[in-house]
Amino acid sequence: MCHSVEVSGLYTVEGSRQRINYPDADAALPIHDPLRGVVWIPWGRRNEEQGELPVTGWLLDGAGLPEDWSRYSPASVLARVARFMEMTLDGEPRWFELEDGKSLQCVLLRHGFEQRVYVVTTQPPGNQHRSWPMTRGHLSRRLG
Repeated sequence: MCHSVEVSGLYTVEGSRQRINYPDADAALPIHDPLRGVVWIPWGRRNEEQGELPVTGWLLDGAGLPEDWSRYSPASVLARVARFMEMTLDGEPRWFELEDGKSLQCVLLRHGFEQRVYVVTTQPPGNQHRSWPMTRGHLSRRLG
């Protein structure tokens, strides 16, 4: 279920790649905002965290929003990551690069001042993984 991602140095303070693991309490994803550029928003909510938004990091199978999520003003957003990690059915981690021009499809939920993003998953290619993050193209300017 895309438990980890790696972000390009373009979006980090240090200017180097950064690995983000969903289980970490401070996990956040770089989300493209058309007005503000890239902003970092918390990735889901864990059991031990305070808040009203759903306790998960994913919207499973991208078939549609669960009914009770509609009250959180859902918005489709893109997470700018370089690669993601999926576990095989045997429990082995595997890293996958995103194609140029692609981002992870996410859903942004809001409740008062709380806002979080959830990675949308889909059926995996082949039979080696339990789930797969949905990707979508974005427009980006290339330098040079």
